[in-house]
Amino acid sequence: MRRIISAADFGPWSTWGDCMCDQKRYRSRVCESEPCVGGDYVDREDCVCDTFDAASECSMVSGADSVYGLLGDPCNCQNYYQCEYNTTTEQFIAIQRSCNPCEIWDQEVLTCVRDESKGDCTFFPTTQGIGECPLGVTDNPAQFILGNETMDCAPGTTFNFTQCTCIRIVPYVTEMVEIASVMFEDEKTITASKGLWLFNQNVELTSDGCKSGKCGFFNSTAKSKLELAYFSNALDRFEQFSVRLFFKRSAGVSGERSLVDNSECSLDGSVVAESDESVTMGYFENENGTKGEFSYNAVDGTWNQLVMSYDGENPTFYLNKDPGMTEESLGGSLARVKASMVIGGCICGDDCYFDGYMDSICFLKGALDQSGVNFLYDNPDKCIPV
Repeated sequence: MRRIISAADFGPWSTWGDCMCDQKRYRSRVCESEPCVGGDYVDREDCVCDTFDAASECSMVSGADSVYGLLGDPCNCQNYYQCEYNTTTEQFIAIQRSCNPCEIWDQEVLTCVRDESKGDCTFFPTTQGIGECPLGVTDNPAQFILGNETMDCAPGTTFNFTQCTCIRIVPYVTEMVEIASVMFEDEKTITASKGLWLFNQNVELTSDGCKSGKCGFFNSTAKSKLELAYFSNALDRFEQFSVRLFFKRSAGVSGERSLVDNSECSLDGSVVAESDESVTMGYFENENGTKGEFSYNAVDGTWNQLVMSYDGENPTFYLNKDPGMTEESLGGSLARVKASMVIGGCICGDDCYFDGYMDSICFLKGALDQSGVNFLYDNPDKCIPV
């Protein structure tokens, strides 16, 4: 149900909160001060009252292979939804969860955080002496006890007895999982694995100049690029992540040209790699804005394997089989960017389109190590080391 709200000026957005709920007005310069009614909330992008359907929102932002995600409830700042994909019904379901009484959901960090408006709250676990320290549940590290009530830590966190609060954890990935790949094997068109939607803008499928078989030819004049829609969004937490691709840059092309880019216009991203005449460079960025950057010498006109690997603590980058220098350790999950993964193209502007060939592009949940890098270099038709 949508109801258009007419325009009026009600001052700066910064004076208002982020939780737009029933009986809360959308107070920006383009909307009048009239509350939504019923069970509606305010859609700040469209400036309309809208009904919130959690399962539908899950299906919009998660692919069928991303069976896990988190979504804040726009009508209750203490609630959030855990999105799960039912492989039997092939439908998304949204399981409602709640933060403890002294916390609210923060969609940016995807966990419950202290509600600063409740300064005297006695239930919030803290190390600063405010409130009561809850008891951890010894047989379930994801739970704690507040009074007589057993509470769940948010997914991706566990209870820390020393800090008296739920803290982030880095899960150990026991099996590498392919998020998506573009292998250029189809006879007629370029497609992505896992059923993901792939937008192709003037990238040609060719067998000329390839490392083996077919590959993709990118032309900056034609503004060639591939784009994986909904690749990374606010529901994804990449604790361990890897990118592998083969590329051969055309000789005689000047300037930095994009290889992969998961960012937003004029903003930093979470996964970025570029190449100029002699150097391949890029970075991972974590949720706190810290970058782990790298650079290599790479010769134009030759095939190179680029691997970007992140194990939840440290990024490692490889050119062919050789690990390179990294400027910064990260820790935590990679930044969540509501953007597509663009291959060979510009997010903004027209001066970074790639000229040359790419093949065997793989995006993985899990951190590739030296043995995995060696295997994939010797087996360009594979994405998962065996």
